[in-house]
Amino acid sequence: MAPHGPDGETAPEWRGTVRAAAAGPTPDQAWALLGDFCSLDKWVSLVQTCRRLEGDDGQPGCVRYCAGPVNMAAPGEAVGWSKERLLEVDAAGRSYSYEVVETNKGFGRYRATIGVQPDPAGCAVRWSFEADPVKGWTLEGFVGFLEKLAHGVAKRLEEEIMVNVDVTG
Repeated sequence: MAPHGPDGETAPEWRGTVRAAAAGPTPDQAWALLGDFCSLDKWVSLVQTCRRLEGDDGQPGCVRYCAGPVNMAAPGEAVGWSKERLLEVDAAGRSYSYEVVETNKGFGRYRATIGVQPDPAGCAVRWSFEADPVKGWTLEGFVGFLEKLAHGVAKRLEEEIMVNVDVTG
């Protein structure tokens, strides 16, 4: 049985962190792009739609809708979607935390933090999470999937930022 949290709820059983370096972009350049809570579709290739549903953009309480082709919980469904609430933003620390509030992708409780950190290569994308087991996934498979997403985000940052630096610099 999982330990209980301070509010009496059972603590999430899955935890993980992935990190991917981006060569060239500074943490501030990367955060200027990734810090927009409702722009995940520009940075994560498997997110085809990301839009604000309610609340003020970039403010805690804002809810976004994200959809894409991956749905391990119901492989026959064409689209996996989730509604995610922004919990906190740490602009100085270049990170934000969010939770899944509704989904068809097999999530129970899921809370994550996405941030940008300094790295000798330039910067690194860091994605950490706490969750109940996710239907259709093993913990190792889920962490491996997030690793691929984080590396894809780092590559997109390199392309977007360094191309613009080359063109304008």
